[in-house]
Amino acid sequence: MVVVLDTGSLPVAERVDAVQDAVANTEIPAINRFGAHHGELWHRLSVWDLGAGVHATRVEGTGLSVTRGPKHIRAAAPERVGLGLQLGARGRFSHCGMDAILGVGKLGLTDGTSASDYACRGIGGTKLVIIDYEQLGLRVDTVRAAVTRLEASPLYGLVIAHIAALGEEGDIPAGPAQLMLGSATTQLVRALITTAADARQQRDDLHDTLYLRMTNFAQQHLGDPTLDAEKIARAHHISLRQLYSIWAAQGVSPRQWIMTSRLEGARADLARHGTTVTVSAVARQWGFVNAAHFTRRFRAAFGISPREWQRTHNRP
Repeated sequence: MVVVLDTGSLPVAERVDAVQDAVANTEIPAINRFGAHHGELWHRLSVWDLGAGVHATRVEGTGLSVTRGPKHIRAAAPERVGLGLQLGARGRFSHCGMDAILGVGKLGLTDGTSASDYACRGIGGTKLVIIDYEQLGLRVDTVRAAVTRLEASPLYGLVIAHIAALGEEGDIPAGPAQLMLGSATTQLVRALITTAADARQQRDDLHDTLYLRMTNFAQQHLGDPTLDAEKIARAHHISLRQLYSIWAAQGVSPRQWIMTSRLEGARADLARHGTTVTVSAVARQWGFVNAAHFTRRFRAAFGISPREWQRTHNRP
């Protein structure tokens, strides 16, 4: 995770305003209050990008409370979900009919379109995974229904371990690895929420989000040269005929989608790294086993060779 702010290096009189500004720039409108512990006030805010529509954030320090009421929702109700892991000290959480004490190491689920109230006294905080509804692929009603039922999911412990480990091994630069981690995190959160909701909602949501789940799976495995429609269908326990029918409704074939996604990813990496990496290495990273084939495909798609594109973005 990238540390956005650590108030420990600031004068005490400036710390609250600094945290308010940092939170306002990264999260959603709310009343944020920050308290002291034994006369000392400090907070640290870290953020980690996990790809489009997905990021993790950690806020920790002395007393902290966050309140989102009707006025804040009218001002901005972003369509996204937050799944928080309680750190250091117990927290009180009220949201969607739930009024509970979150013990250390417990999860709290938040729908960004609904009012909520969270408070943590003493030294503690929360580590959140925040996902846009568009990426999550679940209905708001499903998320709200799962708020009070998270521990009923058989995946509860697995998701706790995943969120606890996020960012602890250092930052992962933009590229396939980051996309795969963001996709895996999204799938875990989706599975947790779906299995915590009732059985009918599970069936409805799994059907409604099948295309999204297949593209997320494909995105996660773009570096695998053997990725194809059959592998995607097998992973989602459907027939090839059903897969092609779902994909046809989107106006693209699985093969076209995979090729386009690989080329776009490779183009971004070549621009990002310039000539510090070889064209063949980037090609392999994105699932191309033959550099010449990659070059032909790249030129056909973008009207320029990979090496020429790489050179135009080379850093002096």
